Amino acid sequence: GFMVLDGPELESDYYNFTALNMPPLHPARDMQDTFYIDHKNAKGEYDMLMRTQTSPVQIRAMQKYGAPLRCIAPGRCFRAEATDMRHEHTFYQVEGLMVDKHISFSHLKAVLEALGKKLFGSLTALRMRPKFYPFVEPGANGEYSCFLCGGRGCRLCKNTGWLEIVGCGLVHPNVLKASGIDPKKYQGFAFGYGLDRLAML
Repeated sequence: GFMVLDGPELESDYYNFTALNMPPLHPARDMQDTFYIDHKNAKGEYDMLMRTQTSPVQIRAMQKYGAPLRCIAPGRCFRAEATDMRHEHTFYQVEGLMVDKHISFSHLKAVLEALGKKLFGSLTALRMRPKFYPFVEPGANGEYSCFLCGGRGCRLCKNTGWLEIVGCGLVHPNVLKASGIDPKKYQGFAFGYGLDRLAML
């Protein structure tokens, strides 16, 4: 029941950061080295950039469709990374979003467990550890039991038994407000996978 949506790769600062609870000068912006475009808006600001995540599609979707809403947004993203074996300046993500009445963390966990079993097999376990993301509260890292060693520990999982694969959390009330949705009436969850990493695994 999830719509598949797309959005612009050349994005505004507002949709890529500000609407996602990262206003100008917010320290969380430093987590994403960004390709800004050499073009100023009417205020004299450089406000166009190559999107650093597919999350702006979530904002646009909530503004267009309102709530309730279920969607995924696969697409290409860009960051000014020093390229190495684990990093590239161009990569692919897929993000999921569900907004409705009475959405809780248990709904998020159930969806991620179903996804993990579909991707890696029926014996796959999920654990969630707290993690800060400015656009969700609370936020978590979703980790799946390593499919190669069955959770015993190997080189693939760095001998932990777990693969860190998905960032997730409950949509921050400020993000819902920026999208025109009343956070007292609706709640939501969001998650994001790196598609390149999934393909390699």
